[in-house]
Amino acid sequence: MIKNLNQMKKALKPGTRFQITAHCRPECVGQLREITVANTQGFYSGMAGEPDHPVSRSNGGRGSVLWWSKAPFWDFSDGICSLYNSDAERTEKYLILAFRVLEKEAA
Repeated sequence: MIKNLNQMKKALKPGTRFQITAHCRPECVGQLREITVANTQGFYSGMAGEPDHPVSRSNGGRGSVLWWSKAPFWDFSDGICSLYNSDAERTEKYLILAFRVLEKEAA
C-alpha cells in the first residue's frame, strides 16, 4: 500500500494501472487508466485498453498528464492517493484527483 509521495513515484511506472475514485471532473470518476510515461516531473496516463480514446490520444499519444506536486498537497490513506490544490485544506472543494493503484496481474 502506498503511504507517501516517494513510494508513489516508485510505483507509477509505464504499464501500471490505476482507477480514479474521485476527480474534480465527475465524468472521470471510475476511469481505468494506464501509465504511459513517468519521469521526474510527473506522469502521463491513457485509458487502459482504449488507445483511440481522446484521453489516450492527448499530448501526442502519451495521454493526460499529472505533475507530481509537493508532498503537502498529497494525502495517502486506505490505498487511495489524493492530490489537492491546497496544502492546508484537504476537502472535496480542493480535490483534484484521487485514485487507487491496481495490482499487476500475474502473467
